[in-house]
Amino acid sequence: MFQQFKPTIFFLIKFFGIYFGLSFLYGLYIAKYDQMDPPQLDPITHYIAVSCERPSAWMGYEIKLIENDHLNYEASANEQTYDSLLFDGRYAISIEEGCNGISIMILFIAFVIAFKGKFLNTIIFIPAGIVFIHVANLIRLSLLSYLNVEWNAEAFHFFHKYGFTAIIYGAVLILWYLWISRYNGRKA
Repeated sequence: MFQQFKPTIFFLIKFFGIYFGLSFLYGLYIAKYDQMDPPQLDPITHYIAVSCERPSAWMGYEIKLIENDHLNYEASANEQTYDSLLFDGRYAISIEEGCNGISIMILFIAFVIAFKGKFLNTIIFIPAGIVFIHVANLIRLSLLSYLNVEWNAEAFHFFHKYGFTAIIYGAVLILWYLWISRYNGRKA
């Protein structure tokens, strides 16, 4: 019976090993900035906030980025660090560590490596997939900002929690499907 499930068991061991290993390293990275005095937003998340300025400006708004906006408010010890975007002087969105897409990129990488393919295909597909996820995430954040400003935050919670989350995970499922069916370089 073990022989029958051996490939699946090894896939799961590799997947979870890579996923938890990369997540642990990412957690150490984030903790370094959270433990600063005062806590600072990590550079990756700040880059995402800065990157949201251009697509948001394409919607016709005057954009203002407030770096480390969490420092402007009295916060509890558990408060996240974040940058905020304003559209025409109105609050649009706060971009926290969870908004940067790194966790979903880690999930994507773990799957691609665990579902082994040819080395060259893997080396090409992972960065291409990360760029795809990054662009999808920037679009997601810009649209969430737009919804927050134009609909006075009425639809923000639903779209943040369900709508755009489903879209970003759907995009990753499509990438996984493409990896399995076409790009891993292995015969079906």
